[in-house]
Amino acid sequence: MKKILNMIISISLAMFIISGSVILGLKCKSIYYNDVSKLNISSMSGLSEDEIKLNYDYLIDYNLNDFVGEFKLPTIKFSNEGKIHFEEVRNIFQFIKKLFYISFVISLVGIIFNIKNRNIKFLKYSSIMTILLPIVTSIPVMINFNYFFIKFHQVVFSNNYWIFDPDIDPVIEILPQEVFLHIGVFILMIMLSISILLQIAYRLINKKMNI
Repeated sequence: MKKILNMIISISLAMFIISGSVILGLKCKSIYYNDVSKLNISSMSGLSEDEIKLNYDYLIDYNLNDFVGEFKLPTIKFSNEGKIHFEEVRNIFQFIKKLFYISFVISLVGIIFNIKNRNIKFLKYSSIMTILLPIVTSIPVMINFNYFFIKFHQVVFSNNYWIFDPDIDPVIEILPQEVFLHIGVFILMIMLSISILLQIAYRLINKKMNI
């Protein structure tokens, strides 16, 4: 029973860290703002930096806010297929948010219970689970990000609406693949950092408890 409880708490804490890292990565708009000038997105899209940021901010808020109206980019035209795709993307991020809140509650209750019982092995297990995703994900990303990017969309989405035609969905011109790579690396770095901190915490507490 103790091992099962540890596993449940460990999985829940890992899910909390992973989902939280994804949300934080998306909320960190400064990554994209830096890319606007670094990748010369203004010249690529023919839009001013202010207009690009306005539409990007809308996309982020649309995906993460609980209550939003019908999808409508501030100044960029979009097709019905493009609208459907962004609605599907929003559904994914809303699911991640729910996972974040649920895993937080389970983790909090489990951590309090385990600490009272002087059981900290969940820190070790959560650290391992959390670090596995960055390691496994980074391998195909480093080998061929374009291939990984395509396969990811093919697996996640049941249609090909994610393949944008710039003539009818010019929003794609402000979202080059490099943007997703940079955000993805940032998310993986958050997970890796927290995983290392969990491992350090486990070793320090375990050492103190055995003194």
